Amino acid sequence: MKFLLGVISLVIFSIQVSALANDTMTLKSFVEETLEKNPEILRAKAEWEAATKRPSQAGSLPDPIVGIGWTNVSFDRITLTEDPDSAIMFSFSQELPFPGKLFLREQIAKEEAQAQEQLYVATVRRVTADLKEAYYEWFLVDKSIEITLRNKELLEKFVKIAEAKYAVGMGIQQDVLKAQVEVSRFIEQLQLLEERKGIVEARIRSILNRPPDSSLGKPDAVEKSPFSLTAEELYELTKEGAPLLKAKENLIEREDRALKLAKKEYFPDFVVGAGPGIMGMTGGGTQGVWGVTLGVKVPLYFYRKQRFGVQEAASQLKAAQEDYTSTNQDLFFRIKDQYLVAKTSDNLLKLFEEGIIPQATSSLESAIAGYQVGNIDFLTLLDNLVTLFNFELTYYTYLTNYQTALARIEEIIDMPLIK
Repeated sequence: MKFLLGVISLVIFSIQVSALANDTMTLKSFVEETLEKNPEILRAKAEWEAATKRPSQAGSLPDPIVGIGWTNVSFDRITLTEDPDSAIMFSFSQELPFPGKLFLREQIAKEEAQAQEQLYVATVRRVTADLKEAYYEWFLVDKSIEITLRNKELLEKFVKIAEAKYAVGMGIQQDVLKAQVEVSRFIEQLQLLEERKGIVEARIRSILNRPPDSSLGKPDAVEKSPFSLTAEELYELTKEGAPLLKAKENLIEREDRALKLAKKEYFPDFVVGAGPGIMGMTGGGTQGVWGVTLGVKVPLYFYRKQRFGVQEAASQLKAAQEDYTSTNQDLFFRIKDQYLVAKTSDNLLKLFEEGIIPQATSSLESAIAGYQVGNIDFLTLLDNLVTLFNFELTYYTYLTNYQTALARIEEIIDMPLIK
């Protein structure tokens, strides 16, 4: 029995798995697949590419108008070669916006395209962070199942030992019943973990754009990534590199140029035209003629049109500025929140690695030794086993929280933190 308990005490404290399944899927491979197949990322990319095609259109002159006209002085015959009032006229007219309007329209479209580019980058970062969060939760559930199964098997061995002791009069029935209850609790936890695993895997398939019942394999081992940035450094990185803030800056610049364009709408646009033609002659025959025109689009209704256009553009600019401020504050809050989660989880991981788990391990080893010689009752041994089991689960929960916090910080500052 001593040999058996000694083997159990060595196996039970193992946290890392020595061998991984052949179908292990790495986070890197999932990220690459997400960038290639995720529909939300592909949509954002298409919208950005579409936006890059607008500046040239916005900066081009309006399409010219080409026309032809016929003047005849009779309904019963063609009089082109008989009457000087008969004529065929060709026309060409071109609208010319007031100087500066086309430039502003092109610049507005360029700012929109740049904003769409940053929104595409933000979408990539957000979806990738969603994937990493799901992957870490998948790892946690898989690890929890592994730890629960291992402890369930060990507890079942303890049940057999308790039953053997009870059979020879060295134990009590309460020990056996208590151990059987704990085994049932492990079975319950396994059922709940399997349900949670199915939900997490469904989320991962959705992000990867895979069929609902496709196989995902097994998550790779997650190692703690180094993190040494301070909160102040993260604030600066957010100001400088956050894609969402860059997009808001582009939108502010767009609205500023739109305001300038609205003010220019008080100035008239021009229409120039030219047209050659053929007209009849008094003595018969035809002769060539030509003409040019210059028109002005007068902003006659400026009090009801252009004036409100300027006010609208000014309000849009104000809204864009406030949106930037709101986004900035929200990102700073999220950075602080995730920074605290990462730092707290890091400290707790060290506490568990250096103190709690080694102490719980020693306590269980001592309980096993005491149980063998009859100094410790079975319930105390069982309590030590369950305590270490819970500590192992908590350790991996903190590891998952830590890595997820780094993924969310990556999303905001657009800088890789996870290897």
